[in-house]
Amino acid sequence: MWRWVTRGLVLTCASLIAAAALAQSQPTGFVGGVDLPDPTVVQSGVVLVKGYAYDIQQLTRIELYVDDAFQYNVNLGLPRIDVVEQYTPQYPGIQNAAPGFQIGFLASRYSDGPHTISLKAYTTDGQSIEFGRRTVNIDNTLNQSPFGFLDIPDPAGIYNATSAFPVVGWATDTDGISEVDVYVDGLILQSAIYGDPRPDVGNTFPDFPASIFSGFVANIDTTRILDGVHLLDVRATDTKGVSRLIGRRQIQVFNSEAEDKPFGYIDEPKRDAVLYGTFCGQVPASPVSPPINPNSHVTPVRGWALDLAPRTEVGRVSYVELLIDGVEWASTNDCGFNTLFNQYANCYGLPRFDVERYYPNYPDAPRSGYMFTLDIGALVGFGVNPGNHVLKVRVGDRQGTFTELPNPDGIPVFFECVTDLNDFPSVGFIDAPVNYDYIKGNAVFQGWAVDENGGVAAVTMFIDGNNVGNAQIGLPRPDVAQQDPQFFAQGANSGWKFVMDTTRLSNARHRLTVEVTDGRGHQTIIGSVDFYTQNP
Repeated sequence: MWRWVTRGLVLTCASLIAAAALAQSQPTGFVGGVDLPDPTVVQSGVVLVKGYAYDIQQLTRIELYVDDAFQYNVNLGLPRIDVVEQYTPQYPGIQNAAPGFQIGFLASRYSDGPHTISLKAYTTDGQSIEFGRRTVNIDNTLNQSPFGFLDIPDPAGIYNATSAFPVVGWATDTDGISEVDVYVDGLILQSAIYGDPRPDVGNTFPDFPASIFSGFVANIDTTRILDGVHLLDVRATDTKGVSRLIGRRQIQVFNSEAEDKPFGYIDEPKRDAVLYGTFCGQVPASPVSPPINPNSHVTPVRGWALDLAPRTEVGRVSYVELLIDGVEWASTNDCGFNTLFNQYANCYGLPRFDVERYYPNYPDAPRSGYMFTLDIGALVGFGVNPGNHVLKVRVGDRQGTFTELPNPDGIPVFFECVTDLNDFPSVGFIDAPVNYDYIKGNAVFQGWAVDENGGVAAVTMFIDGNNVGNAQIGLPRPDVAQQDPQFFAQGANSGWKFVMDTTRLSNARHRLTVEVTDGRGHQTIIGSVDFYTQNP
């Protein structure tokens, strides 16, 4: 009996000790810290406030105070692997959180001398915690050197680079950025294109509007670099000649015949677009390649393609083919002048100065465009049924390697015959957002739409299948009239624009689908675009 009593006392004591130890291991609540600004460094230009914060109760917002006056809500939800690894044992669930935050403000808004900076975090249960209070000295006579970040390649490790290799990031300075240069092994390789939109950076520095257009991109031709491990640096220089290293990464270049495939993009049509045809079912009287009825409505298929290789004079684009449901319909072997579009069609080598701007050192970039003329009515005449089909473009080089654009799966499109409806479907395009774009805040969706016989009555936005509103229509688009003579009369005022409050959406991938309603009530989808939202 005493044995059982003793055992019970031991178990009770052990339970109490374990409970006490567990209570000590549980978090006390809030944990947070401020990494920047460094109070020992004199501040000028843009003052970056950066740190981390986490609480068992979810944080609703963090406010920035300067001299105890509220300034901004900081950007939350940034990844901080170091913080997660440090606090995972004490804070269950932190491994699924992104506890980083950052915000910035202009030092020029404040007088020279000492100023206090502090932050206040709010939790879902209504508590507020002040943390990170410090004093910094501001000297507006100092010229701040540029600052920014190198997003691609990321700092995770040695980055494998093959063929066309993107270098992407952002850089900004209160005096303006004059150039961003890419170095390999200490030698300058090329300058980056600067001034791309970066709304995420603009959101971080709300009182510095120039930061919205702080993005840079450089597409590196790795065939100019020997295979092996190299050191890549990106350096930004401001308008006063002051420069700073933005990022440094190790890259490993390896080019081979199997890896060096052509690459490119289909600009139009967009996925899910309705492509209509006239004279459906009539086989062209004098078949040409590709078969087209002289008076049919023609749909352009446009894009660009490039190819690189370390081999001598054999890497260039050799052919481009348009495939419908995996079957070749048109080829650049059929290149010729098209009076309808007043340019060469079914050709590769059309001018694309926009591509040359982003690929300046690529030999074929100035003439990297292609365009095919697609007659849906002729397709139906040759036995292709109206309805859903898969469209893609195949690009091959002289070495025999090829790539399918935009991917091996192609894009879904819908063929529709005017004779079935006794009405012309609408035609249009989504200019923004571009596919897989990252947007936040109030984003502008825009494009153009025309209808040949009914006129455009409405342009409706659908996101993930939900109707979010109608766009403003009738905006000037003289470029549409010039690009597509078929729509000369309607194209001049075919623009549409819609301002979307993306805070209504979750921070995830979404699909925008645009539907046009004409004056007769006929509805046509002109395309879909996938995008991501990144809101605080």
